[in-house]
Amino acid sequence: MHNSNIGIDDLIAVFIADTPLIDVRAPVEFVQGSLPGSVNLPILDDQERARVGTTYKQQGSEAAVRLGYAMISGALKQDRLQQWLDFVRNNPHTVLYCFRGGKRSKITQQWLREAGADRPLITGGYKMARRFLIDAIDRFSDSHTLLIVTGPTGSGKTRLIQKMGNRYPVLDIEAIAQHRGSAFGGLPIPQPTQIDFENRLAVNLLKLHHADRPGPIVVEDESRHIGKVYLPASFFAHMRNSEVIWIDEPFATRVNNIFQDYILDSAIGHAQQTRQISQQAASNTVDAEILYHQALQLFEKYRHALTMISRKLGGQRYQEISVDLEHAQAEWVHRNDVQSSRVWIEKLVKYYYDPLYLDSLQRRQVKPCFRGSGQEVVDYMQSRNPLH
Repeated sequence: MHNSNIGIDDLIAVFIADTPLIDVRAPVEFVQGSLPGSVNLPILDDQERARVGTTYKQQGSEAAVRLGYAMISGALKQDRLQQWLDFVRNNPHTVLYCFRGGKRSKITQQWLREAGADRPLITGGYKMARRFLIDAIDRFSDSHTLLIVTGPTGSGKTRLIQKMGNRYPVLDIEAIAQHRGSAFGGLPIPQPTQIDFENRLAVNLLKLHHADRPGPIVVEDESRHIGKVYLPASFFAHMRNSEVIWIDEPFATRVNNIFQDYILDSAIGHAQQTRQISQQAASNTVDAEILYHQALQLFEKYRHALTMISRKLGGQRYQEISVDLEHAQAEWVHRNDVQSSRVWIEKLVKYYYDPLYLDSLQRRQVKPCFRGSGQEVVDYMQSRNPLH
């Protein structure tokens, strides 16, 4: 790709290789959606872009270009050029892009070349690459078989998918969405924008397609919305029409799984452990204080999530579980005890998640090809796709 610009036929190689990309668009454009692997090092910031845009509308292209060169000159030009050079030095295979592969990326390319760093740009820019990725999702849905892993909340679907990764091609949608998919499933890191989610999903699908591994692609059953993002219509329809395997674990096992994920492996559990260590050492560490406040924020997030599903729970159940959650927090604050959280988790599973999930499966008239415990599902999947 060196010294040659990137056309649509080259994009697969760019994305499969996780090629480092410099997005020279303004920050306001970048935050709305970008290509996976991008860093935003703009040639024009938001205010400068707005001034150039106004000049373009009022006086035409030549005046806008003159204004751009006048603003980005001298020390400011050198500063931005140095940022690009530093990135290219650390990432020698860097590719550049702007919105349409026009003035901004071409000027960036020229300035880099003059400084001794000749890097290609995407000829159609972000707009062409975005269209390519959307089309890739549709093409994938037409040409690949999926195997959907379903089961009530807490069944260990994500763990099973990860376990099957050495035997089957797998797609972890929740990892791409940065959300566990339930009302309480938000993670400490923010979710991507809808556009970024679709772009990342498309790149994952391209990698699966070109890995050419045998067997269907194993995917966890999801509703169309995963937190604030949603699956593209073609891919979601493909999931709904795919073969299904059902994990059927006992209620107590599922509660333990949820308790592990949402309490012990969260800021609440980590803060509990850190406080125990601090007490034993008769010290108050900065880490303990930070985790303590993060845990309080997580309890607050759980209260907010409970409020969001209050109508479906019903007033009486909502009040009951709210009291249980408040009690669990008090026990954690005053006694550093997390076990009380099992109570509100059990009631949520029993009164909200199980009825919701089972109703969904009945409405969809799901007829699994296999149903069993997590281990039985693993054994079944290993038998239908043995390693050679």
